[in-house]
Amino acid sequence: MSRSAKRILGNVSVLVVLVALVAVLVVSATSPRLLKNDAKLTAEANAGTPIVQAQNTPSPTPGSTANAQSTPKTMSEVSQEWADEKITQYLNGNGAHSFDAFPGSAQGDTIRWSSPSEGKLVITVQDGWSSEDLEAYANLVLTTVGHESPELTNVTVKTDNNVVVETVAAKTSQD
Repeated sequence: MSRSAKRILGNVSVLVVLVALVAVLVVSATSPRLLKNDAKLTAEANAGTPIVQAQNTPSPTPGSTANAQSTPKTMSEVSQEWADEKITQYLNGNGAHSFDAFPGSAQGDTIRWSSPSEGKLVITVQDGWSSEDLEAYANLVLTTVGHESPELTNVTVKTDNNVVVETVAAKTSQD
């Protein structure tokens, strides 16, 4: 077979494939049953896949106000939300989703956190960590989160029994 005949045959083959693809697209666009989801087939394909439940958000009950935000939050709720936000920023800044990503460190032994006042974050870890470990942890939080949140002025890391407590304050322009 000559070279030009091979080229023509190749071009015709490509044209046939393109026409077939266009035909499939036209048929699928005009036929409602062709690409319809099959619930049974989908269930079989997803068997064994863990299902993540969405958080259940409370909906207003009859007789209650329609605006869920109408009940003011207490100061401790607002403070805890702020502390949660700072901890999430710290985890995200370290590419972690939880403190399990820090095994063998004070971060990995984090028990709880709170914000006793504006700009202050208190983190409680399990007992057994040295003052140096807690100071390093506080510095890490302050440098990681403080970059995005200049309102974070003070990080205290303490052991659960309050035997070891380390506080690190952010440097201000006056320091």
